[in-house]
Amino acid sequence: MILTPENRIKEYTDNGWWNSDTLYTLFLDACEEAGNKEALIDPPNRKEFTIGDSRRLTFNEVKKEVDKFSSKFFDLGFRKDDKVILQLPNIVELAILYIALSKIGVIISPAPIQYGKFEIEKIIKDITPKGFIGISEFNGKNLIDDLKDSFSSNHVLMSLGESEGFIDISNLNNPTNLDELNNYVDSMDYGANDLLTICWTSGTTGSPKGVPRSHNLWGTMAKAAYHLADTQKGDILLNPFPLVNMASIGGFLFNWLICKGKLIQHHPFDLGIFLDQMSQEKVNYTIAAPAIMNMLLNNKSLFENLDLSNLRSIGCGGAPLSEWMVESFQNNHGITIQNIFGSNEGMSLFSTRDDVEDPKLRAVYFPRFGVNEFDWNNPISKTIKTKLVNLETNEQISSPGQPGELLISGSTVFDGYWNAPETNKEVFDNEGFFRTGDMFEISSNKTKNRFYKYQGRCKDLIIRGGMNISPEELDYLLISHPSILDVAVTGYDDEVLGEKVGVVVVPNEGESIELSDISNFLKEAGIAKYKYPEELRIIDELPRNPVGKVLRRNLKDLFS
Repeated sequence: MILTPENRIKEYTDNGWWNSDTLYTLFLDACEEAGNKEALIDPPNRKEFTIGDSRRLTFNEVKKEVDKFSSKFFDLGFRKDDKVILQLPNIVELAILYIALSKIGVIISPAPIQYGKFEIEKIIKDITPKGFIGISEFNGKNLIDDLKDSFSSNHVLMSLGESEGFIDISNLNNPTNLDELNNYVDSMDYGANDLLTICWTSGTTGSPKGVPRSHNLWGTMAKAAYHLADTQKGDILLNPFPLVNMASIGGFLFNWLICKGKLIQHHPFDLGIFLDQMSQEKVNYTIAAPAIMNMLLNNKSLFENLDLSNLRSIGCGGAPLSEWMVESFQNNHGITIQNIFGSNEGMSLFSTRDDVEDPKLRAVYFPRFGVNEFDWNNPISKTIKTKLVNLETNEQISSPGQPGELLISGSTVFDGYWNAPETNKEVFDNEGFFRTGDMFEISSNKTKNRFYKYQGRCKDLIIRGGMNISPEELDYLLISHPSILDVAVTGYDDEVLGEKVGVVVVPNEGESIELSDISNFLKEAGIAKYKYPEELRIIDELPRNPVGKVLRRNLKDLFS
């Protein structure tokens, strides 16, 4: 199934931005070159949260598994353009199933393991899948048992592990239909512009929406991530994120095959295991949330007895980065923190060391990719265009210090939400730029207007007495407070002012903090007084969606 217009395919192919590589052909290339090398590794604690033993597989062993699964799916009647909902934790089978399903042209709709009956039923309604693949046990629960009634008798229900009403695909025999299967694959009219996935937005601003992406759309993002991670042939990649979004599919699944290296899975997030994996597996690149990186620096004992000499860089995003954190990792530990901003839709900016050497600048600013007067090292900068527009007038912004919505177009940007024509009319402007819903401003003249600075979600704005306040701006400042481990600012209702500012804090262990401490800290930073929080709440953990973004709407309830 191809959704991309022919003229777009031609333009990007002629420019060399898109090619003929699919996930499966990349996999075959890796098998041919590195077949006997270790390739795919389970979390060491797999038996603690799900079925099956932890496995370490070579590329050739992965290929045998791919053939088993693709053969089974073929026998069950799956063919090109059929759709499957895939809901698994980060175990080796998840990566294997991506490859096996893509071999026969099946469109994969990955669902976060946290999704329940409500979310799965929405996906069923939106994409009309042929089947579902889940797992019989996760953290002591049968996640799929409640889903049986959500499907009809026409759906093919499959599970890793035994579960009533589901076909157990956990222990498959060697395939007997490979010749027939391979003949079908060879005869398919299928290529890099066909859909690989329909992922789902995080849903911070409403119900999740389907985001279709082709192999080429993923491949272009992978090239950018390859550069971001300073990836080298044979690299060892540690993936702590579920294979459901841009960071993991583009940043790890594709990158693993491109570099023909080793993909190490991690799930559920456990800091001790995560650090042990980095050390023992001699990891070259991984990704982590800013709160985790701050925690590491605040607990020096965690670094004891760890060998991180192979770790070149860590991708970090989803929340504001602290200048202190980025600088400390670079100067004290020799590890580069690469700042990432992006989404499933393909609106990605990367602040990397080779484009932004100064760690303090890298924590705050993103290069203005796709703006004619600036050149950057990341190859994605040549394949996209970006601009800022005024939130009220829609006029383009070219001067610093004026917040506006980021719009982006080019080789990484999707073609529109699945089955949502009216929404798509709203999210693309008349020049084909995608309206990201994210607010940036151009950096000051001191940095020669070369950068964007993130200001927050357009719809997350707090309007206090007619004054606009970006909660992310305050998040960024407050995360550097020595007593704060994690923090999020939100608006809450006020009869007089419309909204007031509330702050929710997770303190560092053994630390306490008062509202006056926060006010004094912001005063020292020179922030306007109208932005000061007027209420403080202390909690143990911030509410986040499956991909780590703070659910600000949930925080508002703390101030009611």
